[in-house]
Amino acid sequence: MDRNIFQFIWKHSGRQQILLALLTVASFPVLYASLELPKIIINRALSDPQPVREILGVAMGPVTYLLVLCFTFLALVLANGAFKMRINTFKGVVGERQVRRLRFLLLDRMLRFPLPHFSKVSQGELISTISAETEPLAGFIGDSFAQPLYQGGTMLTILLFLFIQQPTIGLVSVALIPVQAYIIPKLQMKVKLLGKERVRKVRQLSERIGESVENVREVRVNGTVRYVMAEFSQYLGSIYWIRLEIYKRKYFVKFLNNFINQITPFFLFSIGGYLVLHGNMSIGALVAALSAFKDLTAPWKELLDYYQNMIDAQIKYEQIADQFSPPFLFEWTTPTPATPPDLKAPLRLEAVTWANEYGDRMLQRLSLEVPPGSLIGIAGTNALALRRLAEVLVRLSPPTSGRITIGDQSLDAIPLELLGRRMAYASPEPRMFTGSMMQNITYGLRHRPPADDPDSMSPARRREIVEAEASGNSTDSMEGIWTDFAMIGATDWTSLRPWFMQCLAATGGETAVYQRGLREVFDPDDYPFVAQPLLRARHWLRDAITERGMDKLLARFERDCFNPYASLAENMLFGLPDGKRLTVARMVCNPTVRELMETYGLWDSAVRIGRRFAMRVVGVYRDSADGDVMIMRYPHIDDALFEELVEAVTRLKRRSERPQRRHQEADTLLFATMFLMIVPKRDGMDFVPPAEREAIMAIRRSLLNEMPYELRDKVAVFDPDLYHPRLNVMDNLLFGRITTEDPRAITQLRVLVDEALERTDARAFVLILVALGEVGIGGSLLPISVRQRVQLIRGLMKKPDIFVIYQALNSYDPEERLRIFLAMKELLPTMTLIVLEERISDNPAFDALYDLEDGRLVRRGQNGADHDEDTMPGETEETDEPALRLLSRSPVFSDLPETVLRRLLTASEWRTVAAGDFIYRSGEPSEFTFVLAEGEAELVRLMPDNQPPLHIAYIKPPEVIGDLELLAGVRRFSTIRARTDLRLLRLDGANMLRLLSSVPDLPLRVIQQVGKRLTSEAPAVPPPAPAQASLPSPGSQAAETSDNSESATQA
Repeated sequence: MDRNIFQFIWKHSGRQQILLALLTVASFPVLYASLELPKIIINRALSDPQPVREILGVAMGPVTYLLVLCFTFLALVLANGAFKMRINTFKGVVGERQVRRLRFLLLDRMLRFPLPHFSKVSQGELISTISAETEPLAGFIGDSFAQPLYQGGTMLTILLFLFIQQPTIGLVSVALIPVQAYIIPKLQMKVKLLGKERVRKVRQLSERIGESVENVREVRVNGTVRYVMAEFSQYLGSIYWIRLEIYKRKYFVKFLNNFINQITPFFLFSIGGYLVLHGNMSIGALVAALSAFKDLTAPWKELLDYYQNMIDAQIKYEQIADQFSPPFLFEWTTPTPATPPDLKAPLRLEAVTWANEYGDRMLQRLSLEVPPGSLIGIAGTNALALRRLAEVLVRLSPPTSGRITIGDQSLDAIPLELLGRRMAYASPEPRMFTGSMMQNITYGLRHRPPADDPDSMSPARRREIVEAEASGNSTDSMEGIWTDFAMIGATDWTSLRPWFMQCLAATGGETAVYQRGLREVFDPDDYPFVAQPLLRARHWLRDAITERGMDKLLARFERDCFNPYASLAENMLFGLPDGKRLTVARMVCNPTVRELMETYGLWDSAVRIGRRFAMRVVGVYRDSADGDVMIMRYPHIDDALFEELVEAVTRLKRRSERPQRRHQEADTLLFATMFLMIVPKRDGMDFVPPAEREAIMAIRRSLLNEMPYELRDKVAVFDPDLYHPRLNVMDNLLFGRITTEDPRAITQLRVLVDEALERTDARAFVLILVALGEVGIGGSLLPISVRQRVQLIRGLMKKPDIFVIYQALNSYDPEERLRIFLAMKELLPTMTLIVLEERISDNPAFDALYDLEDGRLVRRGQNGADHDEDTMPGETEETDEPALRLLSRSPVFSDLPETVLRRLLTASEWRTVAAGDFIYRSGEPSEFTFVLAEGEAELVRLMPDNQPPLHIAYIKPPEVIGDLELLAGVRRFSTIRARTDLRLLRLDGANMLRLLSSVPDLPLRVIQQVGKRLTSEAPAVPPPAPAQASLPSPGSQAAETSDNSESATQA
């Protein structure tokens, strides 16, 4: 990415800048003529009128001459304005094109950031930079070359005119320009630096806002709203003070600039007037000079503004370039051919190492060969190391060293698009895009841009292609189908459906999705291809229920029959409100509905019965903790409506108080609403006497004969030949209400529904219906278990050659995970499946099982690592069990939970030390703690002049060594030597320090162990001597304590 904004501008718009320069130069003669003409009009047409004047050989009178000059001046003004309009428009086009190019370039680079870099920059910062901070660059890019040329040329043209009129006037006009040119930019530079600081503060504020949005739950749970608002106030305050300083300096610069500009007219009037009075200058020339100087200030101001904008643009561009130029940026390799090759070849890792920016190795010289089509399991308790290995395998994170190949190809040399086609990856945090579930499932198939037909291409599309090419953007159209059906051997969505069903079945989600699909509600106008098969299933189901004598289990919707298993609202409308413009809960508020109920004598009964029904509902559910039961029985009663009911019933019971009139009207509407929610067979037939049922049927007949205009688009009527948009799939298929609560009878109906869908080939459409549902932002509308299945289906849909799965099903139990893995392999036998989990049980279904221990791979059932070249002599790889037993016997860790001990063992290593060698010496950094497993060590003090070390204490298994210095955060102040051959467990110091959070008394345990070690060998101490009259001398005191200084320090 170019570091200098002028390099970027010239590289991508040099030709347009030259054209702008030519247009600018062409405007100067017109500008000069427009300055000269007022002088001619004053001096010749007005000050010195002649009976006859000639223009281009044409004689004319004074008035005609004046009008010709005036209209010529008008034409020059129009021509000059046309030049300005054309130049400014073209500058805008050039600027917007290059900003569009810059944003496209930044988006491209953002997609190539290495994954660890995303943890260092916030989402809000990137969004703000790409969308907002590039916006001001558009104006400068258009002005970059043309503006100084145009304004500078305009200024030189005006100065030339002034010098021609009178050299003295010209000198007066330019006298203060050098002063402005020196002072103003100096002051503006400070303003720009403050602006840069303001941008930095705004970015920090954006980052904190984004962080607060993500962690809003933590803010509320911990009650730190006041703290967070104080932090925001501090950021806003710092921005305020910066902007205030900018305003002060900015308007001081304007004041100074305006003052200098206004001094020049003072000199022009005084000096020019003097010259006119002495006859050295005409009045017309002075007027023209004053007019020209007035025009001179504008280009000079524009040049100063250009200088200010140039500095600002360069600073912003450099900030953007730095932000989007991280190290190890991915490079797009050669494009994928039309028929990409497959990756059905051995996957090899050769001495692969991955280390973070601090040099900590998560993977250490891994060597592995995975045959094509195999099922490989890799287990490890270090989740971060497993993640890095998975990301390395799919090229999301490049290894620090080593090489990965697929067949004869290096992984780095394979185009990313080919990897995207032939390789799949699933992680424990599945990412969803806003849209439908099916769009997310088929996301991995979007590799074929829709082709443009030149013959049928619209003019708008042609313009878009031209502008995209001019801006360096993609010319691919988003209007069309990007799905590459040929990737999986399909031709269209219909032929894609069987493969989707197989992938769904393999991931074990078919039953759950099917049951959810039966509860889906959709508008048949949106998905007519789904509604038609379901209508066929409804007709088959109706005949099957009759043939099998199951009619008594179902109360169908019939025009002339009252349905006691449906609500009174459904019975009255013989349908349901659309749910948007009219709802059941607000139906009685509709004037037409109320008028009908009053006309047929139903209103008063509805209010009376509804009041009684409301009292029952409130009495049953007011103090009940099981709100789900109420929601299931009364789906139209939400929390807000229930609260209104409680208040209305409470007011009703206060007989000593007369309810206010406004409450009377509201309560009346509420009780009438409750009446319409009654289901007679469920809530009691006594709620709906025969007279009320007859009134309801009369209203129904009136509505069906002629639906009022006010309700025509608000009510969906039941029709056996039409799919109902307000009923779920199950109710649409039954087209009625179940009349029994007998589980066996309900199961029989459900089995019959399943058979109907199978017989009419409609079952797949029920599954697809769920897939057409929205997933929300980032998949927020789906539970994590569903998102994880969707992620697996998305990977399977493209029939990958290699599928890497890192804890992608951690919300499921191990048995279910294994079943899914085996089903995936059965579905795609030639696919290489690599599963990375924290724990994988031995299973013959896996072709090979490995354990990732301390960054190295150990094949399950074999001793030793995979021949890592950097294994130290005497180092062996073992499982956690011996280490756990050793820690459980040590005095420091003996009573700690196993989970804590396992965390402590992360990044631990077994070490051997020969007799006489030092484990560590005093003065060395304190990075590790050791647990002695075998042998004997001793604590010694190194003596000067090559004297033998002074013995202090012996150390035996299972004591802990080096823990005190580590916890104290100082260098080693003791020296430990192997007395015999030793075998030690080396614990990572960072893990030891993290252990403090769960074991607060850890330092006390360490001190107690050291104290016991020292006192076990301490000689018997004689009783203290009687106090002396004088203190010992410093020299004797030093001699007394010198021999035991190290042991005292260790204690």
